[in-house]
Amino acid sequence: MKTENPAEQRFENMATVMIATVAIWVAITAYFQNYAANISDQARRRAQQYSIEATKREVTGSIQFSYDWQGAFQTWEELSWQITAAQQNGDTAAEERYRQLQEKIIPLSKMLGDEYFNPNVGWPDSYKYESDAYLVEATRLSETYLAESDLGNFTDNVADSLIVQITLLTVSLSLYGLSMALKGRVRWLFIMVGSGIVALCVVWLGWSLVELLIRPEVNAEAIQAYADGTGLVYQAKHKEAIEKFSLAIQENPEYAKAYYERGLAYYELGDMTTAISEIEAARNAGLDDISLNWNLGWIYYLTGQYDLGIQTNERILNEHPEVLGMRMNQAISYLAKGDFENSQIQYDLLIQEAQQQVDEAHKNNTEPSASLWFYMDAGALDLQNLIDQLDNNPKGWTQAPDAGLILGEHNAVREFALKQMKRIKESTVSLEYTGTLPAKEASMQVTSFVIGQVAGTDADGFITSFEPAPNNIIPYGEDTFSIEFNYAGAAPSVMIWKVYRNGYEDQSLRIYTEEDLSAGNTWYKTFGYSFTNLFILTEGEYTVELYADNTLVQRGTFYVKQ
Repeated sequence: MKTENPAEQRFENMATVMIATVAIWVAITAYFQNYAANISDQARRRAQQYSIEATKREVTGSIQFSYDWQGAFQTWEELSWQITAAQQNGDTAAEERYRQLQEKIIPLSKMLGDEYFNPNVGWPDSYKYESDAYLVEATRLSETYLAESDLGNFTDNVADSLIVQITLLTVSLSLYGLSMALKGRVRWLFIMVGSGIVALCVVWLGWSLVELLIRPEVNAEAIQAYADGTGLVYQAKHKEAIEKFSLAIQENPEYAKAYYERGLAYYELGDMTTAISEIEAARNAGLDDISLNWNLGWIYYLTGQYDLGIQTNERILNEHPEVLGMRMNQAISYLAKGDFENSQIQYDLLIQEAQQQVDEAHKNNTEPSASLWFYMDAGALDLQNLIDQLDNNPKGWTQAPDAGLILGEHNAVREFALKQMKRIKESTVSLEYTGTLPAKEASMQVTSFVIGQVAGTDADGFITSFEPAPNNIIPYGEDTFSIEFNYAGAAPSVMIWKVYRNGYEDQSLRIYTEEDLSAGNTWYKTFGYSFTNLFILTEGEYTVELYADNTLVQRGTFYVKQ
């Protein structure tokens, strides 16, 4: 009987031990793969549940608020108007009936309770009500959903990597087994390759275990603090919100959203330096979306850090040229920097993109998003704010760098800003009403507006006398104002009047008219609430703009003051 070579016996024994060891290692890896997969499955199930609950809470809360606001409060408010009308008519019986109806409505809505509503003030604290009713809780559920999703995705990736390790270890087992059927040096090649794979898997498993140990966790305390801070921001309680966001960051130092929201709260408080630091921290923590870069770029602009603002805007505009708000910020950053050439390029791209979005909407038989007109108006307002700073005439709503931070020759910057503001305004009006950019300048020339009140009319309704407002001031309590204007040149076919209060358009006062002006050169236009005895002009600065065939031909400003 032939005896087995001792060297062969030793090799087979070694291979057998290695096979057994790897088999045990496969079992260990499989255990941790199952462990990671279970964590992932449970986290994803919880995430799905929180997602459903968050949506449910927000939808039901919005519906409830809609009822409380439009049903209960608006009815209460309409009764207040009826009470006012009854008082003006001296009808005390009607006044008392309306008051009794008001008393019956109050118990029907929690928003009209003492915590949110003071009948003497006549306006509920709707922001606090919304925060308490659903906003904070919906935010908590939504953030928990995101945290559970992150946990599920992370551990799922770990589980997938462990499956790859098991596959590789199976290959190494096959190589060890084959080595026992071979002779000579070739079998050592199989042993070496198999051992190399095993060594890789040993290191890889160690890293996978580290990942399981440092996996993201759902920090309920941090999330609750963040949600509370969000509710306080909604109520414009920024100092209190900062405390909540700080608590969230204390609980979870990697909470990017908390840094971002804390930065925005500092911005609202006027602390631009801290706002920038916080928002940059949020970006370093992984939050790098359109909203963050948009706001960060804007704060860089306000603080005169134009190059940083331009770089920040480019991070988004390179991939999302359709974000018109950031395109405007980019253009005005170049302008404040004194770089007219690049500013002009950006404004040209802005107008082209606006035209493209209108064309795309009409191609699909829809109307452009309302945000298009909002951001176009905002871009024009930003230019006006820049001009106000250059003129040392900032308003309460002005957002622009201090005049000392505006580079370049100030008169040149001012003229360029005026030109681009007029271009944006005309493009907005023309795109909104015709779907195309302005074709040519209107030939109509309008003298400066005279603001005042119509003092008399004849039997046919024609104005016979007009009283200009002293110092362009309409006294508080009036419900209308009128404009006297003279023009030369060809009468337009279409006129559009836009009225802005404190920088923002009051669309209820917008007028579109195709009236024939060819009968004379002096005309009047009245705006306001003469159709009712309940509303009056609120205090503030008013600017009236006249567009003749989509060309801005005149602007005038007046004030309503007590």
